[in-house]
Amino acid sequence: MMESFSRTLDTYTGSYVARRRRRRLLVVALASLVLLAIVGVGVLLVRPDGPLGGASKPMPKRELLAKFQAHDWDTVLAASETALASFPLDPFYLGMKGLSSFYKAIELPEGEERTVLIDQAVAALRKALVADERTSRVLPRAEFEYVLGKAYFCKGAAYYDGAVKWLESSIQDGYLGPDSREYLAVAYAGIGDRAAAIRNFEAALQRSRADLLLLAAARAYKDYGQADRAESLLLEALATSQDALAREKCRYALADIYGERSEDAKAEEQLMLALKENAESAEAHYRLGLLYQKRGDPVRARAEWRRAVAIDPMHTASRQKLTEKL
Repeated sequence: MMESFSRTLDTYTGSYVARRRRRRLLVVALASLVLLAIVGVGVLLVRPDGPLGGASKPMPKRELLAKFQAHDWDTVLAASETALASFPLDPFYLGMKGLSSFYKAIELPEGEERTVLIDQAVAALRKALVADERTSRVLPRAEFEYVLGKAYFCKGAAYYDGAVKWLESSIQDGYLGPDSREYLAVAYAGIGDRAAAIRNFEAALQRSRADLLLLAAARAYKDYGQADRAESLLLEALATSQDALAREKCRYALADIYGERSEDAKAEEQLMLALKENAESAEAHYRLGLLYQKRGDPVRARAEWRRAVAIDPMHTASRQKLTEKL
């Protein structure tokens, strides 16, 4: 993805610079030299701290692009903001600010700094697309829309409609990222568009059989009443995944499916296998307790909830169950 951006941006940067040079020549040809001289003197006298009085010079676009290619997000972000102080509607610098904000954000853990950077990425990328549409039209629009869609996704479920809008737009404009369909599938599921979610999950599964994708697709199919398809995907994920957390989640999902079918023995088997792989799983003990409660065995149910609380004293659901009269 990064290499594609770099090549595309490098191509368009040359075109953008050429367009700006032509516009500048036209302004010079039409303006009065005397008037320009007077204005220039006025700037020097009135604004000694302005562009002619020693303010920071914007980093050249090709140099900034090289920093972007090197993944030096802090330098790109700082240089973009410096340039935007003089050229606030320059689509290239707006775009670089948006991209560097996004890529820096996704390298950070959840927290305030990440949230601020994601919001900054959304604002800058939207401005870049509008400015480019009104002026130069040289940015790789589809790729920018792709990152904007992912940025909206990162803002949380309340913004999934924005993710859908920009990811679909990027595909329409000619760019399909390696994970576009995955993001669209989860976003569509989040906003309740069942048909679109399934369509995108199937398209994503044609490109990848990663365990987390299989798990996400299985959850969607289960929610949409296609338990058989969900079971098949979960079993496939278990057969290939080496990730302990992903395997544990697959087993819980399978236990839910079997429990809803009243196949309690199979559900218990999956939970016991989860405990075999992770003996310190409070969630597995809690779920076993629910299964034993369903069978009418309150003694075994309470025993499992006590084990869950012993492992994790803050396991709220187990603590709540222990307060109930069975």
